[in-house]
Amino acid sequence: MPYKDPERRKQYGRDWIKRNAERARDAMRRWRAAHPDDHSQDSRAYYARHRLERLAQSAEYHLRHPEVGRARSQNYRARKALAAGSFTAAEWLALVERYGGRCAYCGEAGPLEADHRIPLFRAGSNRIDNILPACRRCNGRKHRMTEDEYRARLASEAGDSHSPRATNDS
Repeated sequence: MPYKDPERRKQYGRDWIKRNAERARDAMRRWRAAHPDDHSQDSRAYYARHRLERLAQSAEYHLRHPEVGRARSQNYRARKALAAGSFTAAEWLALVERYGGRCAYCGEAGPLEADHRIPLFRAGSNRIDNILPACRRCNGRKHRMTEDEYRARLASEAGDSHSPRATNDS
């Protein structure tokens, strides 16, 4: 043992970990694998001691990354409906970017929601290929219609300011 003084020993250990980061990570992985119950208990104790800080970090993260929350809530909703598939926040962001940050139906910019081309209610999947970005108004008006049914409705409402976009990225 390099030091008898507990504080110096702790500092020596911290310094060793900094110098040997990869070896320390490997050692911790082995320890966690060999002691899963102890690791779980330590983790619960850590989160109990730092509950407020962890909640604040989580809230800040979700404020900076609302797309993560949207993807998570859509996937949860789909699991409840026993729908197949899921999509990630990165897939959602790529889809929104493909549509230029605009509603797939009316072209309005602004906050967008994930809309299912074939609704979950009608056995649609929750895969990204069944998702379109839609504004709150279009998503609410579409309700349980398929994409084709809703586009036909929009087309029949000639003269309405909420007509469908000229391009369709189906």
